[in-house]
Amino acid sequence: MANYTEYRDATDTSASPSPVIWADCPANEIISKGNGVLQFEDFISGGDIMADAGPSGVFLDTGSTIVYSDEVNGAIVLTHDGDAANDSISLFGSPAFQIAVNSGSLWFEARVKFNTAAADQYGWFVGLTDATAPSATVPLTAASALSDHNTVGFHKPEENSSAYDTSYKANGVTAVEVNSNVGSIVADTYVKLGMKFDSSSSVLSFFIDGVQQPETKTIPSAAGTDFPNDVALKYIMTCVTEASAANTITCDWIRIAQMRAQ
Repeated sequence: MANYTEYRDATDTSASPSPVIWADCPANEIISKGNGVLQFEDFISGGDIMADAGPSGVFLDTGSTIVYSDEVNGAIVLTHDGDAANDSISLFGSPAFQIAVNSGSLWFEARVKFNTAAADQYGWFVGLTDATAPSATVPLTAASALSDHNTVGFHKPEENSSAYDTSYKANGVTAVEVNSNVGSIVADTYVKLGMKFDSSSSVLSFFIDGVQQPETKTIPSAAGTDFPNDVALKYIMTCVTEASAANTITCDWIRIAQMRAQ
């Protein structure tokens, strides 16, 4: 049998999941033995996207839309209708994951793009959030701040242009920026946003196009801290407008895996 080496490039802008995140994910074991959860949404036309339930659900402010893209390999496009500021759109999954000292290792990555990198147009969040139903003010407020719920991932406030943060928040506690102004969005250009939780060290790391960001988060063992380690989490991507403009968020795919706790 031929052998091969999977190179872990310092920067991976390919359309595929980043090896630096996924190389040690035992996907076959998770699938064949049921030793965890693996969710891979590739958004091929004809899939099951519903407004209020299902493996992937959506929240759309009045007049906003969700459609399958005609891109090769598929994608999903959420569009603000542009009739008013503070419109919100969200795409989300089911709360089947947890980042905690007593949970299994977790891998997360999404390939997304936005139609503009201009400031004062919209804010967005891509990552994990709790079971609260998305709305016009969840998981982002009308001012594009993280709402008072449980979230961890990538956040761009609307006043930023291309820059965004890696952040987390527990309900009732002030949000924390782990890495500030690290990303650089390019209009209509895909970027891969990833996270990896190593259960052996309790460290959560963040990745942009396969590049690990400098600051990590060690997950506390106690509940009730500023990190949402005591709740089930689901994937979500949200965009809320500041200007009256037909902004879009496009997702090529999203992949999440977690081993069962031992």
